[in-house]
Amino acid sequence: MLLSGQDEKLRHLESLLDECVRGRAMTVTLEGGAGCGKSDLMEGFAQYATESGAIVLGTHDAGRPRGSRADDTALSPSAGFQESSDRLAALAARSPVVVCVDDPQGCEEPTWRWILEATRRRLRNSPVMLVFTLLPFGGSSGLDLHCDLLRQTNLHRIRLRPLERAQTARLWEELNGGPPGAAQAEALHTASGGNPLLVRALAEEMGMHGHIARPDTWPCPGGLFAQASLDCVRASGPLATSVAVGMAALREFSSPESLAAVLRLDPAEITRGGYLLQAAGLVASWRLRHPVIESTVLEHPEFGRRDEILLRVAEFLRERGAGARATARYLLEFGGVTESWQTATLQRAADEALDIDDAQFADACLELAHEASTDCWERARLVLKRSVVMMRTDPWRAEQHYLEQMARTECVCGAEHCEAQTVLKARLLLGCGRLEEGMALLYAQARPADAPLGGPHSGPFYEDWHWLLCDTAGTAAAWMPAEGAVSGETDGGGVAGRTCAPGFDFCPGPFRVGIRDVREIDDQLRSLRLGDSTIALILPELRNLMTVGRPDLADEWCAHFVRQAAERGVEGWRRLLSALRAEIALALGSLTDAETWAQEAVELGGEVPAYRLCGGPLAILVTVCTATGRYEEAARLLGRPLPESFLRSVHGLAYLRARGHLLLTVGRPHLALSDFLAVGRRDERWDLPSGVRPPWQIDAAEAWLRLGNHHEAEQLLTAYGADTDRSSDSGSWLRVRAQLAEPHERPGLLTRSAEQLQVSGNVWELTRVLADLAEAYQDLGQSARADLTLRKARQLADEYGASPLRERIVSLELGGRPTRRSVHGALRRPDPAAKLSESERRVAVLAAQGLTNREISAELFITVSTVEQHLTRVYKKLDITSRQELPLQIELGLPESA
Repeated sequence: MLLSGQDEKLRHLESLLDECVRGRAMTVTLEGGAGCGKSDLMEGFAQYATESGAIVLGTHDAGRPRGSRADDTALSPSAGFQESSDRLAALAARSPVVVCVDDPQGCEEPTWRWILEATRRRLRNSPVMLVFTLLPFGGSSGLDLHCDLLRQTNLHRIRLRPLERAQTARLWEELNGGPPGAAQAEALHTASGGNPLLVRALAEEMGMHGHIARPDTWPCPGGLFAQASLDCVRASGPLATSVAVGMAALREFSSPESLAAVLRLDPAEITRGGYLLQAAGLVASWRLRHPVIESTVLEHPEFGRRDEILLRVAEFLRERGAGARATARYLLEFGGVTESWQTATLQRAADEALDIDDAQFADACLELAHEASTDCWERARLVLKRSVVMMRTDPWRAEQHYLEQMARTECVCGAEHCEAQTVLKARLLLGCGRLEEGMALLYAQARPADAPLGGPHSGPFYEDWHWLLCDTAGTAAAWMPAEGAVSGETDGGGVAGRTCAPGFDFCPGPFRVGIRDVREIDDQLRSLRLGDSTIALILPELRNLMTVGRPDLADEWCAHFVRQAAERGVEGWRRLLSALRAEIALALGSLTDAETWAQEAVELGGEVPAYRLCGGPLAILVTVCTATGRYEEAARLLGRPLPESFLRSVHGLAYLRARGHLLLTVGRPHLALSDFLAVGRRDERWDLPSGVRPPWQIDAAEAWLRLGNHHEAEQLLTAYGADTDRSSDSGSWLRVRAQLAEPHERPGLLTRSAEQLQVSGNVWELTRVLADLAEAYQDLGQSARADLTLRKARQLADEYGASPLRERIVSLELGGRPTRRSVHGALRRPDPAAKLSESERRVAVLAAQGLTNREISAELFITVSTVEQHLTRVYKKLDITSRQELPLQIELGLPESA
């Protein structure tokens, strides 16, 4: 089958045959790129010549015409020039002779040389027509064949070029039985360059994949198109192949100059190789025209120069100032680093990639730089930088991921105790909120205050701390080390003390930003735009707004930054900010909004437990479920697995409070009090600043009141009220305080509480206060005030879906006196720990709180072996296999007072 556009060329060949029949030998060359239909045209002409009575000799016939016996007309170069010429002359005397030499590059040189010489000399006036198919410039045969052709006296050249756009569409129609659509026709011609072989490959590939193939997924890597392209490159000769490999490596940087520099060929060779590829339709503007062709050529093992050329390209781009990101792309493809400049380039490329929000490329650059580095401190810095990049994609597990990775790998220096690894582990532990463990490691490595400079306590760890002290998104500034003073000593609780010795203060107590005026915070937020460093400043400022009683303003700013993150496509930042919106919504008492934002974060957070996820969105969901009476759902959420030592981390505080509130609501004040006091012990031991300190005294006081211990409740509330910096929860403090007051004092305290909560905007807490206030009015016989207050409370309860509160309000409206210790739902069941002995119960409770066996041993003054034996019996009696399965309803004797 002739290709579209070749009929005219066939007629030209027919007219040349007619001229040859009149007794004049001639040579015809069909010149074109690989795959452009030269062989098809020759085959069509050979068929015509045979039908016209000519003797047609093919390359593989060794001089034997079609349909004849080999011993009649064999023309073998081995027979010698004279003998072969005689035989060819004898054939020409009988009828016109057409010799078709397809791909002379594949023949032995004497074959085409003696044929050309015979027609130029002895057979000049005989009806002999030579037809050659050639690549431009003679292809792999080089200029020798072209020089011999130039000696021919009657030479005719027929050039075959790639198909035009319309011809490509017609060929597609012939192959597929229907015309291509406009978009498909454009994609077809762009991919194939009009090369008929590639068009056929695309048509076949389309048939294999069906007509559902989209232009953006077609052609497929490794498919027929890729293989056909590779064949065309091979057929274009070794020089064209080398140039094609260079183009595939250089991609958008491909040019005659860059190809000559990378391939180390002279410009004339580059021009010749490029022309061969262009003639095959493989090249457009000195670049291989499709990414599939580029990847196929570059990755094919036959060519074997991939790594060498990639490194040359990287060095060429560096020398030409092409940019770190462009150079790093080739280093990533090479997959290794051999020189120091390459490591520096990768790190600059990571920064440039982050500027355009390409976190995946940035992490790949940092990973390769980390693998190549042999300096422990540099490797630690790169791990921290990778954790910051990971905040863009998976903010819940950034430090946690690399902390777990550290446990599986050894330091490259081979040292048993590497300072860099220790500091890195401490920094990651702090990022996970595991303050005590992180601080202990830092103090173990810190330079003593009296150590001289230049002594054994010097080096990168002591002299360059900026990378260690940087904030991490999602981590409160108060939890991270701050400049100040340091002591290598710790108090009895394992937390560092403070002295005036020069150095750094690792104590998490000082709040580096501090509580400031609302206007000052607002001005600061206006000056910030989301970034890898600024998000660690934005999140604390938003929490500061909540601390100073402006959660409404915090919500506005949070929504603003959520939009910024969404516009830039940085999903990790959007998730962090959305989780903070859930926290803000809860502070505003908007249970529906809090659940919406928290639920999204939990669903997108995956199944692997994470510190921030469990201590943030998950704890908020538990709180919302508790407030709306969905106790079984809250219990299921609390049954999710937790990260290692989670309850001993800062993130575990919110989780313990949420669990305590659920236990308090379902009538388990003993267990609730245990959780609240655990929060208090950690708060006091860690010396958390007021901006992030949980109001555990209020929680514990309410639990003590449920247990009837007014004295302990009074002490806790008095201690809380004496703290002048704890004003953000004063409304809740007044509500619980009112429960200890005389009946005639309660309305006043609750009114003040309602006023403060109305200002802060916490509607849910305000509804609770209004219900208490209505009850106080009823106790005093002030029914009108009670009814007015109940109507407002019921309106708020209906609006925000607080079902248990609504039930209580309805009961008060009917004149009932509901008990607040009633248990709702299916959680009312026998204590599962009834089978446990007192010793087993104590061990089980501490294990459920997250303590390790060694920590339980120290707490109860028993051996680790005894702890293990108790836990084994607990698991057997409760029919469980791990401490994560310990039920929430384990009864606990009254803990010691706070």
